[in-house]
Amino acid sequence: MRKLFIQFYLLLFVCFLVMAMLVGLVYKFTAERAGRQSMDDLMKSSLYLMRSELREIPPRDWNKTIDNLELNLSFKLHIEPMSKYQLDPVTLRRLRAGEIVALDDEYTFLQHIPRSHYVLAVGPIPYLFFLHEMRILDIALLAFIGISLALPVFIWMRPHWKDMLRLESAAQRLGQGHLDERIHFDSASSLLRLGVAFNQMADNINTLVASKKQLIDGIAHELRTPLVRLRYRLEMSDNLSDDEAAALNRDIGQLEALIEELLTYARLDRPKVDLSLQSLDLAEWLGERLDDIRSVHPEFEIELNTPQRQNVGVADTRLMERVLDNLVNNALRYAGKHLRVGLWFDGNVACLQVEDDGPGIPQAERERVFEPFVRLDPSRDRATGGCGLGLAIVHSVAQAFGGHVVIDASPLGGASVRFCWPVDLPLTPPRAA
Repeated sequence: MRKLFIQFYLLLFVCFLVMAMLVGLVYKFTAERAGRQSMDDLMKSSLYLMRSELREIPPRDWNKTIDNLELNLSFKLHIEPMSKYQLDPVTLRRLRAGEIVALDDEYTFLQHIPRSHYVLAVGPIPYLFFLHEMRILDIALLAFIGISLALPVFIWMRPHWKDMLRLESAAQRLGQGHLDERIHFDSASSLLRLGVAFNQMADNINTLVASKKQLIDGIAHELRTPLVRLRYRLEMSDNLSDDEAAALNRDIGQLEALIEELLTYARLDRPKVDLSLQSLDLAEWLGERLDDIRSVHPEFEIELNTPQRQNVGVADTRLMERVLDNLVNNALRYAGKHLRVGLWFDGNVACLQVEDDGPGIPQAERERVFEPFVRLDPSRDRATGGCGLGLAIVHSVAQAFGGHVVIDASPLGGASVRFCWPVDLPLTPPRAA
């Protein structure tokens, strides 16, 4: 609100200041100029009469005459030596020529008395002093009005700003996955129509997400049913050789794995993912999982590096297993013989890294491989397989955890995939029985 308030207030104040200056300029070139001209004419006439009267009086009687004249005037008259005033050459030349000189700083008029070194000083003039004070008063008045503009601006903006904060909060919660978030403004609110449009948008998004979930669940169910039938009939068939049966079982297994990957990615591809966070010994968990992988792939040398001290962190075990399986399986497809799996902690961030000695991933492709169904050319043959969802799922899990995934070159010669996430996430409360 502060930034919006300052911008609106400065715009209003500058507009007011420009209008006040225009009015001031009009006043200066009309009323004030006319008043100053009248004052000059009056002073010229008065000083001319005084000078004419003093001309007929001896200099020793000038002060006495001046004292008598002051009784009927509202300002003071003085006869002073010309040397008393510090005048510039141009002003001094004008004074000697008989012109009336105004000393604005002293609110005084001067006129030279002929055939003498004296001047007739009139002042200080209350009118000139008043004009000077009016300038100061004008500046103070402008400042006061400018400051006072802040109050109506604040009063007008405050309800709008409160409604905007409510709208911002609702939009943030909607973006975080709270699809049931809605907002309701008073009928007098200026943002009423915007609130209605926001609720309509939220309803449409909720409908689309629900429709997508229903569609994916339905497709998965419809695909799994014929696959189960195929596997059952395959087991019951006696007309196939062992190699043919093994090939069909492998193809069915790949289809089942693809369906499972699609379902996992669909669940993660939502604004808010339901996590089951719990505290666990990550090093022990990682060691157990790698023992299972070593037993399945004894032809690979799988190295494990884990920290010696800090091992406990918070994670969703089910999703972490999927991350580890996808990273290791992806590395096994390209590795020659050696894999290295590492785990370390950097403050409240844990990092799981999988490296291989394969061909690596070109730097230009390292961001693109996180997109779904993107496979590099070597992965398109039947030997390596893959559906292009493994790294996409890893990236989605990292986003759900509030972490990140980075692909780099490995010292082993292949690719290095580093999965990092904060381990101080709030634990998921246990569900009531």
